[in-house]
This record gives sequence, structure tokens and C-alpha cells, in this order.
Amino acid sequence: MKKSKAVSALAIAALSCISFPSFSADLQQRTTSDSGYSYFRAGFEYVSYDEVFPGLESSASVLSPVINTGGLYRINDHFDFSLEALATFSPGESNEEWHNNQGLMQTNKYQYIKASTNALLHYKMTTEWRVVAGPAFSYQTHKRFARKDHQATNPETPEFFKGTWEESSTDVFLDMGVAYDTGTLHNESPWQYQFRALIGLPLWSTTTNTAFEDLNFYDFSLRGSLEGGISYRVYRSERWRFCKCGSGAPF
Repeated sequence: MKKSKAVSALAIAALSCISFPSFSADLQQRTTSDSGYSYFRAGFEYVSYDEVFPGLESSASVLSPVINTGGLYRINDHFDFSLEALATFSPGESNEEWHNNQGLMQTNKYQYIKASTNALLHYKMTTEWRVVAGPAFSYQTHKRFARKDHQATNPETPEFFKGTWEESSTDVFLDMGVAYDTGTLHNESPWQYQFRALIGLPLWSTTTNTAFEDLNFYDFSLRGSLEGGISYRVYRSERWRFCKCGSGAPF
């Protein structure tokens, strides 16, 4: 069975962040760069989800709170590296509609749960504006329940969705796009901003559905995302300094 789907998400986060010490790779010199930061954020993810089968399609949108942690790490004057994890904190609930050639066929409740890890290499066109690319690993679950039929059921046609059913996907994407990031929590201003516009190309995916246990899914899900974040520094840490000594101890 062939299935296509598209997901777009907007995550807006605003929570206190703490800047942690970063260490120079060269222990003979004192750390002079204030680039990079670590963060913990809470926010919301808005997901618009569509499925298309031969003669059948569905659509649903849902808003859920998420927890987001990660950091930006300086490599050199031209490149940074970011690593972050995001997980649904408590899934929201919405209505999903299924349409066939005769119109609205059925409705049901819909929930979306996501856990992902994203790694990006940043090429800095300017200090703030970057071209980014890297792998994204995600696990997604789409849960449906409380089904309602809106067309007369043909007694010779078996019902394909009964009770509660779940669809789960494990995906590896290559994300590419542009980003704006102030790159540090050590500016004069305590505020830190970031924005990303990404397109994800599927590298590998596997999908299972409790309503179609004996079928194999062909899953090709080109995706796009818009992410925005704003953070406030609550504590500015002291920088660690190292010397090249026998014990490697800080002074």
C-alpha cells in the first residue's frame, strides 16, 4: 500500500536558559570565545498531517506542548554545530476527517506524539545567518479513536478501522535550510533569538499500523518545518581557563 504524508510544525518556546562553560580545544590558550550555549525550553508544536490512499484521503491538525533541550557549539569562525532533542510532553487532541469519492466518509479523534534528535552543521554566512544541514532521527505515533461513520456501510465491505488504532513511523531525514541564531548567551542583551526554516529529505523509514498489520507501507514523506525560539539568560557563568600542566588542572 502506498501512502504519502506531509507534516509542518511551528515550535515557539520561551523559558529561562543558562549558559554553561565552554572549553577551548587548545589548552595552551585561555578561552576567549563566548560563542555557544546550552538550553532547556518548553513550547508548542503545531502539526498539520495528511494521508493519501487510492480513492481515500485524510487531514488533521493538532497543537501539543513539547520539551526541547540542546546546545550550539563553536567549531571555528566559519562553522558551528548544534544538537537538540524534542519530545511531546502531553499530546493534544483534534478531529480528523476522511474523504472518499462520495465526500466525507468518517471522522475520528486524532493525537500525534513525537520524539526526535537533530544534529546540524552550521555554515556562518554572517555571525547570525547560517546555512544548515544534518541528520534528523524521529519516532512518531499517530493515534486515532472515537470513530464516527458518515456514509452507509456496504455489508460486503469489511470495516478497516475499528476501536482505537495507532500508526508508528521511525524515520531518518536529511534536514537542510537556513537559520538565524544570535549564537551566544554572552551578549550585552540577555535575550537570545533563533529561527529555522528546514526541508527534510527522507533517507530511511519504516511504518506500522495496527489496522493494517499484514500490509507493507511505502512511506515517502518530504517534510518542512518552521521553528522559532526566544530565550532569556538568567545566569551568566564564569569562563573556565586551563593551562598545559602535568595534571591538566584548572587554575
